[in-house]
Amino acid sequence: MFLEKSELKTVGLDEIINKIINNDDSIVEEIIAESIDVMGGYLFQYFDTATVFGATGDARNLTVLKHLKGIVLFEIYTRRTKQLNEVAKLRYDEAMLWLEKVSTGKIKPDLPPKLIDSDGDGTPDSEVPFMKLGSRKTYQNGW
Repeated sequence: MFLEKSELKTVGLDEIINKIINNDDSIVEEIIAESIDVMGGYLFQYFDTATVFGATGDARNLTVLKHLKGIVLFEIYTRRTKQLNEVAKLRYDEAMLWLEKVSTGKIKPDLPPKLIDSDGDGTPDSEVPFMKLGSRKTYQNGW
């Protein structure tokens, strides 16, 4: 798995996380899977999300891992508490802002690119263009 529960100790205390989830690790695994799906929705347009989230150990992208931890921690805290943890909220907001910038093309992280089949032979052979350039159609004004 891309992220394990034990790795959340860098963003939150184990005692607090275990108390919130009642020592049920399956809850954390579900939240991690849901958060990966959310991140994949932002990254799939330009990047090979199966490769990104299939990586383990040192092969993982540290920026993606950092932001995934922030999203997971926020989801864990909002599961049980009525008060928002400000640090968790800041991490979540930072992660979502980063994902929005990546999906709009303002930031290009070092991730494996999504490949497309440009010649129709069934084998992906070229990268999806990162930025789509163009302009609106010009209309002739009547004045």
